[in-house]
Amino acid sequence: MAMNRGAMTWKSALAGLLLTAAVTAGSWTSAAGPSSSTLLARLAQRAAFAQFVEDFWPQARRAGIRRAVYARAMRGMTPDPSVLGHLRHQPEFSTPIWTYIEKRVSDKRIRLGREKARRHARLLGAIARRYGVNPRIVLAIWGMETNFGGYTGKMSVIRSLATLAYRGRKRKYGRSQLIAALKILQHGDVTVAGMKGSWAGAMGQTQFIPTTYAAYAVDFNGDGRRDIWSTTDDALASTANYLARRGWKAGKPWGWEVVLPRGFDYRLSGFGRGHSVRWWMARGVRPVLAKRFFALDAPAWVILPAGSRGPAFLVTGNFRAILAYNNSIAYALAVGHLADRIGGGGPFKGAWPVRDQMLSRAERIELQKRLARQGFYRGAFRGHIGPRTRKAVRRFQHTAGLPADGYVSRAILNHLRQRR
Repeated sequence: MAMNRGAMTWKSALAGLLLTAAVTAGSWTSAAGPSSSTLLARLAQRAAFAQFVEDFWPQARRAGIRRAVYARAMRGMTPDPSVLGHLRHQPEFSTPIWTYIEKRVSDKRIRLGREKARRHARLLGAIARRYGVNPRIVLAIWGMETNFGGYTGKMSVIRSLATLAYRGRKRKYGRSQLIAALKILQHGDVTVAGMKGSWAGAMGQTQFIPTTYAAYAVDFNGDGRRDIWSTTDDALASTANYLARRGWKAGKPWGWEVVLPRGFDYRLSGFGRGHSVRWWMARGVRPVLAKRFFALDAPAWVILPAGSRGPAFLVTGNFRAILAYNNSIAYALAVGHLADRIGGGGPFKGAWPVRDQMLSRAERIELQKRLARQGFYRGAFRGHIGPRTRKAVRRFQHTAGLPADGYVSRAILNHLRQRR
């Protein structure tokens, strides 16, 4: 790859001229990349991206990437226009939790999980002894991520990450992951062609992003390579190693579906201060399916994924370890539930409020702005519902005499609209 000053100046000038012309012509779109309707826009995009590839090389070199590795990985690279579209539509955050769980904890996946448990019993036992992680949780993550290795992704990880690094709101993520992916290539664990995965750069049978791979992937079968793509031993052991190092405690559950006592103070719910399982028992919290709680001294939290009208759960630090894998309550709950179903457990008993409609992004932003105007919320207006927004909703609900469950719903938005 030629990286001399003259080439960079020429490409920079060409990219600038083409980009200016494309914008003037109205053929450039800000979110999803350039329009494919005109040759001019396509040329502008390719020239601008080629300039990004040139400009990124010094950062890669400072990170220890050899020029030959960089040139081989980035040769002929063009941005992938589908990547930013995927970024805007992540199912964990755009699908009702009851729909998300129903689709992912299906009868077919439960049956396949039980078959995999029998087939890999010896391997799973060895992994459990090494890392102390419940093997059914490892199985559930494997099933959730790639349907037990059935589909690991066909997108070029390098191309996906280069696209994220090039433009959009995930540039910082894309650049750090791209450097990590290049280091994996340089180490020789996988080839450029073999480094396939998701639009976000998640790779292998349990979908590690490159920095997670660098920190937690293991060579469990001892062949000298950390192969999470084609070696099930390494993929499952790497997942268990990740969970163990993110706080999983052996012999403790992820949590239970529970019944809350009459008059429960919903302000106690959520991931605030944790209390022991014994503390919750003393206040009338009871398991729905199990005969009794165990691990009574473990810290635990009551969560209400669909508010006070939906099922309630008492979750432990092991649930939070699953959240470290994917910071979505829907995802972590689906993993725990799939693990239980693989082990012979039954479906949830509580009814989901299926008539509730999720707010659109514009409505979520409106909700945040209204909370801010009324003094409940301080933060960005991006429409992402995280702990800060839920805390603000909980404070508003308490002042309005509503169950302070922190659940974002159309009813809450309507209440906010009615207040001045």
